[in-house]
Amino acid sequence: MPALLALLLSTAAHAQPGELTVPLAPPQAQQAILQAVQRIPAQQEAHRRYRMALPYGAPLFPPDADLALPPASDALAAWLRLPVEQRRHDVLIAPDVDYYWNAEGRQFSCQFIVHVQAAAGHGQSRLAVLQVRPTVYAGKSFKLLGRTGPGAYLDLRPAAPSAQSGAELRAFLASALAQPQ
Repeated sequence: MPALLALLLSTAAHAQPGELTVPLAPPQAQQAILQAVQRIPAQQEAHRRYRMALPYGAPLFPPDADLALPPASDALAAWLRLPVEQRRHDVLIAPDVDYYWNAEGRQFSCQFIVHVQAAAGHGQSRLAVLQVRPTVYAGKSFKLLGRTGPGAYLDLRPAAPSAQSGAELRAFLASALAQPQ
């Protein structure tokens, strides 16, 4: 299984370089992430970007079959191959359904999976960030046969993961998990 984890971390690193080590054991790191997202004030932009955090196994956490739908990245495919036991402390962070933020000059949105695993040091965890369903908003386009008839519809397109968005989430987590609870 170490080769699979190396693939997960290396492909995640390809899109979003680096991982984060925090001075918390995996169960505490998971709880700290969940609490950090809950504490974001409603008036901050981050509240819409990181609207909901769910622990792995929660009823609203997407099932593997949904996460595996194309276009799934290599990093996400590697994560899906991990045994459930190695994913039990992971967290899904999702934005508001209609929220897009500026990332690398485009209106971007995605869900994030924060993979939490024990680090070499006792009581530490390594966090790797994966982007799920990265999407860009490309304006509106006219559809003659739209789902509610002719009209202007959002033009949402699959996109490559955003290095900027991954770095911003890691910075948020580093700051939130470094503060005393």
